[in-house]
This record gives sequence, structure tokens and C-alpha cells, in this order.
Amino acid sequence: MSATSSLAATGAPAGVQTERAARSTTSQQWARQQWPRQQWVVAPAADWLLIIAAPALVLALAHHLPTFIRVYGDVELFRRFRWRFLLAPVIPLGFAVGVLVYLARQGYPLEYFLYLYILLALWDPWHFLRQHFGFMRIYDRGNAAPQQLASRMDWWLCGAWFLFIMLSSGAWLARLLEDLANSAGMAVLHVLPWHWLPQLTQSLWMAAIGITAAYLAYLAWCRRKGYFISTAKLVLCAATFGAMYLAYAPNHWMQSLAPAWSFPVGFAAIGLVHMTQYLALVWRYNRRLTAQPARARTGWFSRVHARGGWWLAAAYVALCLAYGDFITTPQSNAWLMSTLLVVGFVSTFLHYYFDGFIWKVRHRQNQENLGGAPPGAAARFSCWWSTPQRDSPTQVLARQLWYFAVPLGVLTLGAVSVWHRPPDNYVAQMQRAQRASERGASAVAATQARAAFATMNARLPALTQLAALDPGAARRAELAYLIYNRSYYAHVVLPALAGQAPGAAARRAHRSNIAAAVQLLSLARYNAIARQQPLGHAGREQLSLAAVEQTLAAWQRLLVE
Repeated sequence: MSATSSLAATGAPAGVQTERAARSTTSQQWARQQWPRQQWVVAPAADWLLIIAAPALVLALAHHLPTFIRVYGDVELFRRFRWRFLLAPVIPLGFAVGVLVYLARQGYPLEYFLYLYILLALWDPWHFLRQHFGFMRIYDRGNAAPQQLASRMDWWLCGAWFLFIMLSSGAWLARLLEDLANSAGMAVLHVLPWHWLPQLTQSLWMAAIGITAAYLAYLAWCRRKGYFISTAKLVLCAATFGAMYLAYAPNHWMQSLAPAWSFPVGFAAIGLVHMTQYLALVWRYNRRLTAQPARARTGWFSRVHARGGWWLAAAYVALCLAYGDFITTPQSNAWLMSTLLVVGFVSTFLHYYFDGFIWKVRHRQNQENLGGAPPGAAARFSCWWSTPQRDSPTQVLARQLWYFAVPLGVLTLGAVSVWHRPPDNYVAQMQRAQRASERGASAVAATQARAAFATMNARLPALTQLAALDPGAARRAELAYLIYNRSYYAHVVLPALAGQAPGAAARRAHRSNIAAAVQLLSLARYNAIARQQPLGHAGREQLSLAAVEQTLAAWQRLLVE
């Protein structure tokens, strides 16, 4: 089977997230009486450093632990949502432990557990958006404009720019779709019309511009009415979405400043911003909570936060960092690593879930503990305790089963289907075909060659879509090798197995495919040099620039023969 054996000569393949407004007359009367000062979360200097300017500073802090400290420390909060807090860990913990037990019994790699993080990857952008919107509402709490109107204007501004930036990134969507397919067996990539994505992104850009214009008109209306306009809120919004765009979306400014910058780096950087803001928020909340002895839990929580001071704040930050570092550090011991995977997953899950309801700015308790509601404005905010808690443990658990167990169950069923089917790496299949041919096992070689060709045909549509969404060096290189090897098998290897010589039409089709592969690999080479993007991908993780140049030279020789 000389056709299969000659693969080495032409380059090996490469496979892999409102309350009703107060009466407007009351709001206007209050606005005319006084012009409120800017309300802060911590203090002016600290807010500008840790929250408003955080997108530019990008400080690294872990922030899951503060969620649990706040939940534990606020006695009234815990009493109001007791069953939510107590039952919330049951389902994610049960799934995580069950999956790890199953993997251990089946002898599967521990890495298979990471499919559960797809749910967190879907939840994370919504969580980030809601936190940013929450900070805007905090800084705007001095505004006497109708609360429902003010909230909706902030929400539409945030949502429009957030959606536009996320779709502009390309890499985020491509990675999510690939993980859904490879880890959870969900081929969403084949179902949705992704060729409409550029037009959708452009439409979102125009929508964001239009909503921004409407927001500016809203601010002008607020000024005419004498309502307070928060400069801190506006700067925070501009800084956040400006930094997000530079960090997420391909743009000439970032590529010239830091050619090796990529979406994963930008996503991690903005994630660090999210952490700094959250630590400042929780520290401020807990400090003011201890001024209300009936609400703050006694013991170490009250002693630490009532005393405060820079050294205690530093210890608080260090503790949070240590928590984050401990649960994310790889360990060689399988049992310890399994425990950390469970803790990391459940910790992130609960952080997202708890934050979804404990930080509602429209509640007076949050207003009071974030610096106090503006004078005369207390009636504009609702109270958690005005309605008694009526949900029984059974009702809470039933809702959590619907919210949590259904998506986790769907992901798990898909993941199990992936684990139970043979791997579809066409590179390995080609290599097995070549080895079989070299030892004279023609029948085995032919079977493996046909299996490799079938896998290539199945992989090509998905990889073409992924490369269009995320046209980086690695994706382009992977697609180039796939196009070449598929064409080589279709027009050389498989005909040879059938005892046929390729005809003129087959040779022309093969040369056309080689030219397409050369163009893609040349673009991958350019990205690797000019933008310092890695070329490695599944099937050829260590692909070097020298190997790419060698392959290009070989393919170009074929075009002139």
C-alpha cells in the first residue's frame, strides 16, 4: 500500500445573565430638594482603584470564598433563604461525586470530569454581565429617576454591548461549540446557521450604537429633570466594555501592542477584574453589616469585620487567594486531585447560584450595607423580610432539580455517549493504516484507511465552521492538513486500494485541494509569525513553524509537477 506509506513525504496530518418605580412625583420632589452626592461602595479612592479602573489594572484575586463568608455572616439573609443555602450543594455535589466514582470504576481518565465545566462556561458570561449591571445600579442609587426606567436603561446598555463583544470574539463561541461536541456529544455546530453570524454581529453593533444614543437621550432627560447622574457609573461602563472589546475581539491596536495576545489571555484578564470588584464589594458589605449586631453573626466574623484595618483587609485578600490557589493547583495524587475537582466545581456552581439572588440592589438591606440609601429614598427600595418565606424544603429542592439536575443530566448523558464510542481521530487511523501496510497486512491497512477517510468526511464540516468562527493559526493549520489528507485519500489512496489509477479529473481536483490547503497553511504560518499564535492542535500538539514550512514546500512542489 504505497499510497498510504507515502504520507510522511508530504507532511503528517493534524487532527482536535425590576422592581416597579416609585411614584414619579415623589421622585421629582426629592430631586428638587437636593442634589445628592455620589454614593460609593468602599470609598472614592478605593472604588476608583479596585472597581472603576479595575479593567485597566487587572489584579488577580480569588472571589468564591467571599460569597460563602457573606452567606455565613448575614444571619437574616441565611434565615430568609435557609433552604436554598442548605440544599443547593446537594445536586452539584451528587453529580460531581457520582461522575468521579463512575470514571474510577470504568478506568477512564480523570480529565473526562471536565465536561461538567461546560455548564459553568455557559453560566459565567451571564454571571459577569449581571455583576457589572449590579455595580451600575449601585453607583446609580442616588438617582431619583423612576426606578424601573433607570434599571431598564442600564440593562439594555449593558446587554447590547456585552452581546456584541462576545460574538465579535469568535474564539469564545468556537471553543464552547467544540467542547459541546467533543466532550458532551452535542453537535450544535451542525444545526445552527453559523454563516449568518457576521450579519448577526453587524446587526448587534448597530443595535448597540442605537441603544447608546437612546441612553444619551435618557441622560439628557435626567439632567433636565434635575436627577443625579453618576459619573462613576458611566466611567465604569465605558472602561469595562472598552477593555472587554480590546481583550476579547481581534483588533489591530491589541495585535500591534501585544502580538501574542489571544482570547484565553483576555478572558483570564477580564476575569481578574471581576474578582477585584467582587472582593471590594463583599468587604464593604461585611464591614457595614457588623454595625448591626442583630444581623451579623457573632464570633470571628463580627470581630474581624468590625475591627477592619489594612492588615486585616490584606489577610482577607490573602485567604481568598490561598483558597483559589489550593483548589486550582494540579496534584499528582489521584484521590486529592479528584477532591479538588469536586470542590472547584461545586464552589464555582454555588458562587454563581448564590450571587444570582443575594445581591439584588433593589433590596433595602443591600442598599444599607453598601453605603446607605440616599436620604429620603428608602421608600423606593423593597425589603427582603416584607414577605414571609413560604417555600418548603420540598419546593426548594424541586426547583433546584429542574434548574440544576436537568442541564447536568443532559450533559452527562452526552458525555457518556462520547466515552463509550471509539475515538474518531483520523490521524491515528492513518498511522495504523500505514503501519499495517508496512508489515504487509493489506486487508487491515485498507480497513483503517477507509475508517480514516470516513472520519475526515465527518470532521471537515465542523472544522470548516470552527475555522470561520476562530481563524487563528492552530485552526487554519488543522483545516489545511485535513483538506490535504482527505483529498489525498480520496484521489490517490482509496483508488489505489481498488486497483485504479487516478484519472485526469481526479488529478485536477486533487491539485485544487492542495492549492486550498497551501493558502490556509500560509495564513496559519503568517499568524504564527506576525501574531505569535501557536500552531499545535489535536493530533499534532507540538507542531512547529519549521515543520509547517517544510510541509508548505512539499505541497508547493506538488503544484508545479
